[in-house]
Amino acid sequence: MPQLKNYREVGIFDLMSAPLNPIGAFDAEQFKKDVRALLAEKTDEKFLAVDLTGLDFVYSDAYNAFIQFQQEMEDRKGMFAVLTNNQTIIDGLKKAGLDKNIRVFAFEADMMSFSLQARSPEGAASAEVIDEPSSAVASQNVGSIEVAPSPHLDRRTTGSHRRFTKSFNAIAKEESSSKKKGLDVPFDDEPSSAKTVIIVFLLLLAAVGGLLAFFYI
Repeated sequence: MPQLKNYREVGIFDLMSAPLNPIGAFDAEQFKKDVRALLAEKTDEKFLAVDLTGLDFVYSDAYNAFIQFQQEMEDRKGMFAVLTNNQTIIDGLKKAGLDKNIRVFAFEADMMSFSLQARSPEGAASAEVIDEPSSAVASQNVGSIEVAPSPHLDRRTTGSHRRFTKSFNAIAKEESSSKKKGLDVPFDDEPSSAKTVIIVFLLLLAAVGGLLAFFYI
């Protein structure tokens, strides 16, 4: 009679079922035995995970087992992961400092998504470049003053597709050369006003002189 497997394949991971002791808690010793049996069966194992779905907590002996197999998978250039969405277990992993080395997946769909990216890293990298073209260009120009010109933004061609064909300097020159009238240029009439004042002043002098000559005569 063939032996039933206590794991299932989810993407690149072999997801181990969580063994339970008689009181329903995670059985760390049985977990070690199950993993050892799996590693003996699959000597090229690199991506190992344990399914903690349905458990509300695990004891410290479970964390010790996770550390042991995380280090072993790391030596194999692989990864050890945990499947759980229970915040108590996640907080326990963080307090133990395991969240920095052990990957935590909330759902199996997340494991599948990660597996697809790991299987095709070139495709994932190209998708990042397509999604963020500006970031990619900026990273290529770090430490350099020169920026590659854009063939679409830097063309100075004119035509029906261009709304503005004159520079601001040209517009400013045309405005300054055009003749201004009325109240738009109140200070342009200063020379003519000065002439008027002089003429009025001379007329007043002539009038005063005439009056003085009349009285003296």
